Amino acid sequence: MIEVKNLRKSFGDVQVLKGVELTIEKGDVISIIGPSGSGKTTLLRCMNFLESADSGEMVFDGQTFDMSRMHRKDVLNIRKKTAFVFQNYNLFFNKTALENVTEGLVIGRGMAKDKATEIGRRLLNRVGLAERETYYPSELSGGQQQRVAIARALAVEPEIIYFDEPTSALDPELTQGILSLMRELADDGMTMLVVTHEMGFAKNVSNKVCFMDQGQMVEMGPAKEFFNSPKDPRSKAFLRTAQDS
Repeated sequence: MIEVKNLRKSFGDVQVLKGVELTIEKGDVISIIGPSGSGKTTLLRCMNFLESADSGEMVFDGQTFDMSRMHRKDVLNIRKKTAFVFQNYNLFFNKTALENVTEGLVIGRGMAKDKATEIGRRLLNRVGLAERETYYPSELSGGQQQRVAIARALAVEPEIIYFDEPTSALDPELTQGILSLMRELADDGMTMLVVTHEMGFAKNVSNKVCFMDQGQMVEMGPAKEFFNSPKDPRSKAFLRTAQDS
């Protein structure tokens, strides 16, 4: 479905991504784990063209793109097939929960408002917020805001959803609610690429795990295999630290 080859990105003199390679098959739930500053979020942002890569190639649905020379038309076409869930929710604070879900459909896709509203209400119900459609983000908890963000992502019927540490701003109780919702999406066959510090999710929900360190994809493999017998010394050291904490 998606293949990334030799992706490189620097900020000034700092190399953040050093030739990253990644393959995603339809239906994959891939967790990207690793220490802070290893390039995980930058990888996600480059894959959705929120950051410009210095070099690299992406194969998306059979088409090959130079990630450093993307045309706006190609970026827009790819984004029609993807969705991004941010760690800080990224909602419009002057719009209700329902309007946050429908805005992209009406403005971005030109969908009739009545149809968009029908879709928005169905998805808010799916994420457990049917009674909160008229609430503004300031009236919602962090977990509820993230549920709105997930409903917004689902509204565009993406082929893949990118999650950038979706629970990092939440307390433990709210975190479990979001992880349960993501587990439901995985069970429904949604393709997901998830940057996360939640080792339980990575082990028990993902079918694959990628371990990144210092801008490199150090190890990638089936989740159970990775957690039971990591091969690289850096992976082993990271898992020991994660278990201790």
